[in-house]
Amino acid sequence: MWRFVIRVVILGGIILGLAHVLPGLDVPNFPDALLFALIVAVLNATITPILIVISFPITVMTIGLFAVLINVFIFWVASLISYGVHITDFWGAFWGGIIVAFASFFLNHWLSDRGPPRRRRRPPED
Repeated sequence: MWRFVIRVVILGGIILGLAHVLPGLDVPNFPDALLFALIVAVLNATITPILIVISFPITVMTIGLFAVLINVFIFWVASLISYGVHITDFWGAFWGGIIVAFASFFLNHWLSDRGPPRRRRRPPED
């Protein structure tokens, strides 16, 4: 549970940072970014797998590029559900969706049980 909370908080920070860089993404404050990150996380956990299964033939034919459009679509739908985040043009949704998808991928890997390797201390030799 704590990994999910950390993931949402970090994604909220990333989304708030993206709002300052991307011209088509408007996020007024951090609580709105947190709510938006929570909505994106829930949609990615529920709707994205269904869309990937349904669109598998198209995704294979486009060598995976259609999966990028699914991420952009989920990002746009999350902005419709969220009351504070507004996407004003396609490119804001496009770049925001791609960057948040990559950030989610790296956060999932980093916060998973098999995350980054840790150095183990060897017991002292006698």
